[in-house]
Amino acid sequence: MAAHIIRVFRDLADMAPRRGTAARPLFYNDVDDVCVGNWVPNTDIFETETEVIICLELANVSREQISIKVKDGKLHIHGIRRGMHDQHGLYFHQMEIHCGDFCKVISLPATMEHNEISASLQDGILEIRISKQSHPVEIPIVLEPERKTKS
Repeated sequence: MAAHIIRVFRDLADMAPRRGTAARPLFYNDVDDVCVGNWVPNTDIFETETEVIICLELANVSREQISIKVKDGKLHIHGIRRGMHDQHGLYFHQMEIHCGDFCKVISLPATMEHNEISASLQDGILEIRISKQSHPVEIPIVLEPERKTKS
């Protein structure tokens, strides 16, 4: 219950205008979506004239441990960060770095769902770029010749 209240306050804070710019509800975390993970990475979403850029803070996460997919108009980012918990002789005095499974789901506007997407991981930052240039997929339909019916 407390986690849900915290998420509501965080979502409200995310909708607040920043630096004189009104918030645009194009991208949001879908609270009702099933997302299994021990933690949620810090995320920035911003845009240029030609693309939307999503940055996730994923220090100490390797490329092999990250899965990115688009499904039902949502960008699903899953992975795992290995911890140092299994090492013998370690006694933690403070633990603030989350370890284990993580999950982030970001809803995409319908106009961007099928656009070009690229991702890179550098210096602990996962950067996902989504082109704003829509390239509709055209599927040619060939009409079959009329069939002669037998009388």
